[in-house]
Amino acid sequence: MQSKDITAQVDKNFKTTPINRITLFCRDLDRSLSLYRDILGFNVIETKTIQSTAFNNLMNIEDENCSVRICYLQSEESEFGLIALFEINSQQLDKNEAVKNSSIQYGQNVIVLSTNDHEKIYKELKKLGYIFLVEPIKYIKAEDSDYIKAGAYLEMSFFDPDGFLINLIQYN
Repeated sequence: MQSKDITAQVDKNFKTTPINRITLFCRDLDRSLSLYRDILGFNVIETKTIQSTAFNNLMNIEDENCSVRICYLQSEESEFGLIALFEINSQQLDKNEAVKNSSIQYGQNVIVLSTNDHEKIYKELKKLGYIFLVEPIKYIKAEDSDYIKAGAYLEMSFFDPDGFLINLIQYN
């Protein structure tokens, strides 16, 4: 069996933009905001609450009393790279189901962010009891690659209140 070149170009008739946003479904919007806004420094650009049949259909929810609180966040002024926090309030969803924090597993997503405040953020996360997959690690990348330059790095990975894995990288 021959391996395929994963860097091969695809048919140019199929094209998407850079990532506009990621949407995180959270149990408690205010608790998630205390991380993304207050610790990681994202700016709130829009908040709203909606209750509509169209949204319910989009989310495949058959609860006519369903409502959703939404908050859009951005770290810099850009139309790309937004984070949307959705708190869905529906009798169909169990907000008490336990979040499973574990080792890396297939199908898991990671939000990778760059920072110059690694140590400050780490201390705040530790103080507030966040769970870490990897405590801060310093390492040296000896050679440049096309995507990542050589140099000293500081990196950590932790779970947000709903179990999403966040990776913070600081390049020195």
